[in-house]
Parts: sequence; structure tokens; C-alpha cells
Amino acid sequence: MRLIFRIKIHGRENCPNEGAVIVAINHKSFWDAVLIAGFMPRQLTFMAKKELFDVPLLGAIIQWAGAFPVARGTGDIGAIKAALSALKAGKALGIFPEGTRIKGNQPHSAKAGVAFIAEKTGAPILPVAIRGGYRIFSKIDLFIEAPVYVKSEDGKRLSSEQLQAISDDLMLKILHLAGTDSNYIKESHTLGH
Repeated sequence: MRLIFRIKIHGRENCPNEGAVIVAINHKSFWDAVLIAGFMPRQLTFMAKKELFDVPLLGAIIQWAGAFPVARGTGDIGAIKAALSALKAGKALGIFPEGTRIKGNQPHSAKAGVAFIAEKTGAPILPVAIRGGYRIFSKIDLFIEAPVYVKSEDGKRLSSEQLQAISDDLMLKILHLAGTDSNYIKESHTLGH
């Protein structure tokens, strides 16, 4: 990738060297996972849409890289359990909070799942933003921000609305770093939808 793009990493020191962490990334291209996997200071385990595992060669590569499938839009309990298990094992989990690639001027929105997983495990969320386009010799900046912790002030479980608000705020922060926060919509959906 360094031969094709001019990549600069900002905030590498913000990534914890060990222990569970959720790496939350904006998603605009198939290249995003490759970039993050290659340039994050830690090896990541990814949630990847189930359909990718059926693509010859690609499915084998992402499975070898430690990805696990998620059935989008279904409240996939198996994927949530796999994410919780990875974090309990002290791994770094890569998640695209929007749940899908956002192309061009499509509106951005976050799912509440990223905040739910963070609250459930106590793992911090590391906001990561990719800025720039994947054109030959173009500049791509990777911004790694300080970890964010998800917990209620009174020790009680957060409501679906609170988790969604946290995910929205996190996504807005990531999009601001990426320079693409002008077209964000806050969702009113509940966990798993």
C-alpha cells in the first residue's frame, strides 16, 4: 500500500499496546480493512459481512486474517458472542459502526452495537478516521484518537437510547476527523436493527 498511496499515521501513541480495545472506523471503501489491518499498531480481529466469506479466495483470506462473519440487519447473536469472546481474550476488535460502506454523498448513521459491546465488556473504543481517497499516489491520513470508555455514571446499564446516542457521538467524532461529517443522520433504531 505504501507503494500505491502516501500514507501518514497520526496518534499512533493513542493505541493501547495490549488488552481489549474496540477500533471503530469510518467505512467508505473495500480498501479500509486492508489499510487498517496493515497500519494499526495492533493486529485486529474484524467483524465482516457474512457474504464476503462466500467469495472465492477473499473469504479464505479474511478468515485467515481473523475475521468472523456477521449477518447485517438481523441482530446476529453469534457475531455479538464472537466479538465479546475476542475482547475477553484481550484482542483488538475492528468495527465499522455504520455497518456498511458509505459511498459519495450517502447519509452516515451509526448502529448502537459498538457502544453496546463496549459497555458489556468494559473495553475502550478507539476512534479511528480514514481521510483521503484511494487514488494512485494520493495522500491518505489515518487518525487514531484517544480511547473512549462507555459506562453510566450511576453504575446501571445504559438504555438503548443512551447507547445509540453514544454511538452517534462517536461516529460524529470519527467523521469530523475524516472531514466528512456534513451528511450525518441520527438514527432512532434499537439494538440489533
